[in-house]
Amino acid sequence: MNSNCKVSYIIHNFSDLCNLLALRVPNNANKRTTQSTKANIKQALLAYNTSLPKSVRYLSASSELIENLMFRAIQNWCCISFKIVPIEIELLKHDTPKTILYCVAAITITSINPKNQSRQVEGKHNTDEGFKKDVAYHFYQRARHYLKEVIFEDDISVTAIQCYFCLCYTANLLRLPLERRAWQHLACETLKSKVAYVQDSKPIRQCWYRWYYIDAWLAISLGQDCLLPDQLPFRIEHQRQHRASHAYHGCMMSNDTLYDFAVMGQHIRRYTHAIRQGTLFYMYDALTTDMIAWWSNVNDQNLQLANCYYSLRLVLLFHLLHQDQYKVTFDLLLDGLDNTLHLLQGLQDLKLRGCDQSTYHHMFFAIHSTLKKILVHIRGNPGFHCLEAFAKKQFEMNLCILEGTNAFVDDIYQMRSIGATIEAEMCELGFIDHDIKGRKSQHVFRAEIMAKSAKKPKKSHTMH
Repeated sequence: MNSNCKVSYIIHNFSDLCNLLALRVPNNANKRTTQSTKANIKQALLAYNTSLPKSVRYLSASSELIENLMFRAIQNWCCISFKIVPIEIELLKHDTPKTILYCVAAITITSINPKNQSRQVEGKHNTDEGFKKDVAYHFYQRARHYLKEVIFEDDISVTAIQCYFCLCYTANLLRLPLERRAWQHLACETLKSKVAYVQDSKPIRQCWYRWYYIDAWLAISLGQDCLLPDQLPFRIEHQRQHRASHAYHGCMMSNDTLYDFAVMGQHIRRYTHAIRQGTLFYMYDALTTDMIAWWSNVNDQNLQLANCYYSLRLVLLFHLLHQDQYKVTFDLLLDGLDNTLHLLQGLQDLKLRGCDQSTYHHMFFAIHSTLKKILVHIRGNPGFHCLEAFAKKQFEMNLCILEGTNAFVDDIYQMRSIGATIEAEMCELGFIDHDIKGRKSQHVFRAEIMAKSAKKPKKSHTMH
């Protein structure tokens, strides 16, 4: 190996690589030469100089390795589909565009662990996880290179849009914000260029529904501008062709769920305008009443959809609690705690189902920060003190669920650092004894607040 490399592994053959990546492949794996290339899609894209030795880059391009990652993705389709919807599973089985192929490989190797993989020695396991991330970077680079094969397809094709979706999510997963933003721009511009074909192409319409929500969520959560218009340039047609099945009440995406995401995107945009105009304190009650009414009529309350809904409610509550003009009431804090509890239960449900939680990694610290803001109001008003026990329980739940994620156990994406910060702040709040060094075992928590206590925001809130 080159002495300048930042990683050091002894890999004698393809089997060694597969063992490192926790994959099982035939012993007679055929190796094929691959060519290292540079992506030139956008000048804004960051250059990533991989630290992988050439021999490892050679082996990571093996068709057997990719095939096994695709098999793992198909076996965990409920987790993968949410990240790259509306791409369907059949596309992974037959004639998969190489950009999508390598993106799914990167997503799978980074976020989906083999179900039968045993825990290794901590230090070695952490090293292996770092290696997997480097291989994922290599897959991402190859995905960018192969994009040139699809960007000039016919007007009604959605392949280019799907590729941009995959590249955007992969860049976000690999913590490349500038590249994620570049792919988001390309996806939105391509969608706008295909508006004329929406009525004739269900796949294009589905892409619009999905990205209309993504664009709105990124705007409100990151404080950036929406790239798609506030109003969809076509009429939303919602024709449910089947009753919501039990599978869709889990975490598998459906066409109906895409429609519901689009409607949620409309609600997000209304809140975004209120935040930008400084009128959230005035508009919050009316906007939230409308959104809760919509949510109560959603028949297909898919687990992923529900987690996104409660994540949105959390972000909005955090914004509202920073509005000095808004009078915080007991009902608002109770509604906030009830919302946070639903989100924590949703994250725990993903764990119990064996589903990947990487899409929601950022929510653990967001939950903690919102609970801290709620606690300030609870402790500042004697009439709210009875809520502190509920808040304390949710602080504990959040940390406990965080510590149960694969990212925390494997110590990737700085999740242990985030966990340490949360634990230190809980000590300062008096919720953890400084002398306790052991960690509590993980429990499944269920709602302790009675359903009658979960109230909608009232119209009677007044300004200071």
